Amino acid sequence: MHRPGRRRAREVRRGPHRRVQAQRSRLRRDRRTPGAARVSPANEAASGAVRQIVLVGLSGVGKSATGAILADRLGWPLIDTDDLVTEAEGRTPAELITEDGEPAFRKIEERVVAEAARRVPAVIATGGGAFLSARSRRTLGERGLLCWLDATPTEIARRVREAVDGSERPLLAGDLEARLQELDDERRVAYSHADLWVPTQGLTPEDVAERILRAWGGGASALAGGERRLERLGMHPPAVGPAAIVDTGEDRYPIWVGAGELARLPERLHQLGLDGTVYLVADENVMNAHGEALVEALDAGGFRGASYVVPSGEPSKRLRVAEEIYAWLAESRAERRDTILAFGGGVVGDLAGHVAATYLRGMPLVQVPTTVLAMNDAAIGGKVAVDLPEGKNLVGAFHQPRAVISDVELLRTLPRRALAEGLAEVVKHALILDPGLMDEIERHAGALVAPPLDAELLTRVTARSARLKSLVVSADPREQGLRAILNYGHTIGHGIEAATGYTDFLHGEAVSAGMMGAARIGERLGLHDREIIARQGDVLRALGLPLTAPGVDPEAVLGAMRLDKKVERGRLHFVLLEEIGRPVVRNDVPEDLVREIVRGLVAS
Repeated sequence: MHRPGRRRAREVRRGPHRRVQAQRSRLRRDRRTPGAARVSPANEAASGAVRQIVLVGLSGVGKSATGAILADRLGWPLIDTDDLVTEAEGRTPAELITEDGEPAFRKIEERVVAEAARRVPAVIATGGGAFLSARSRRTLGERGLLCWLDATPTEIARRVREAVDGSERPLLAGDLEARLQELDDERRVAYSHADLWVPTQGLTPEDVAERILRAWGGGASALAGGERRLERLGMHPPAVGPAAIVDTGEDRYPIWVGAGELARLPERLHQLGLDGTVYLVADENVMNAHGEALVEALDAGGFRGASYVVPSGEPSKRLRVAEEIYAWLAESRAERRDTILAFGGGVVGDLAGHVAATYLRGMPLVQVPTTVLAMNDAAIGGKVAVDLPEGKNLVGAFHQPRAVISDVELLRTLPRRALAEGLAEVVKHALILDPGLMDEIERHAGALVAPPLDAELLTRVTARSARLKSLVVSADPREQGLRAILNYGHTIGHGIEAATGYTDFLHGEAVSAGMMGAARIGERLGLHDREIIARQGDVLRALGLPLTAPGVDPEAVLGAMRLDKKVERGRLHFVLLEEIGRPVVRNDVPEDLVREIVRGLVAS
């Protein structure tokens, strides 16, 4: 049974979690690549039985280019299944599909894949649809490390348009980007059964090959073993996996999104191999609304555990609270194999994540976000921190969770304002990466915030948004390049938050106004026309988000912006758009223009 008011106890018993309530009176209410040498024989031997590397993914994602680099580095032959089809049939895949139809081509392709799989050693680049065949999946998996190369349809469309190989792709006829999105939706479940998910967004083929070689040489044989794996590969239709995967090359974890995920939490923990004690760090309001269901699920799954409940709001994200949780874990005799489970919004995710990153030099972390903002942003990517009186998020680390588990049913208890502010981050993801998602938000803006909430719609939008962020943080886990694009709207947005003491605007509201400022800067610099400003403004307005920040001191905003972490060598960095889905980072925005735009945003 939960016992509010008790801070800690010595034993953790099987059965009902014990609840520990953080004392409000103790909280201050402050405002808050290695070189391209060939692989050595020693490394090759270390990879055990894996003598094939198989590349799967959409047409145009870069399988052939990456495969050529891998083959050169390994000294293995490169086998392109499309080339084998041409050799065997005297016609290209494009000609076969056009003249005989896709089903006839798939039968030929299945036979050719079986032939390729018998060649050892080899790097095998498959056609975009080859992995849809259960027989081919199992055949390729018998000897090969299966690597799924992934990018957004917008990025793949750009690569296809820029390709100079003259290849025909009849399955991509018509609206290229829309067709790629359709194929991505159809094939993603099959692709997700690959051993390795490799984001190619913003990476060169050399970068992608290097990541695959690190996995292969660092024990990929373990990924490629097991009869259960082969049974799973041979399932038809393939089992539905997580909505997204984050794979940084060092850490890999699933993101599950759907209705009813809270009840499936014990199953998910067992899938992850997390069978130790669960130490739950929870938001007080969330625990009151959903804690009973969570604890019952964990108890039914046979998990031992205890919970530590903190007051809602930013003041809980302090070192003092983290120290209290450390003491609770110490007296509970928490072990490194036990699990910290964050149950709440971004504050709890940051606080629990910071504790997990530092206690015992690192414990497994599972994020169970309960807000739109956390599901789409804060819980994904491994950035965890607590605040100091001098500023937000100043003490923290990069600590990737073992999983993110998002139950959209938990959003039903959120007020409309909280729903809307979280959707600002979804709009941001759409603007920088996914025009198709932007179209969907425009069509369904009202339904996304109006009760009764549409769980299917929220699942679809959240899953797509989570996939976008997972692509970016997987390619750039420590913010050294591509991840900067996630700051669209944040340079001005953070300035608005800081200038108002983090009290007048929720984070997503400030980012909404910041995105409008960024769009106006982009238009003034000639990067895009006014249509982007209009579309962006219309969708944010439809979600109930502010387009301006009236009454805020412009000099305070500008002063806060100059102290932002995005300042390098005295220059502010702005993420701007050339078009929807095509961001660019600029550090040459004239100061007078920035001042003019900020003053326009805050004018009463």
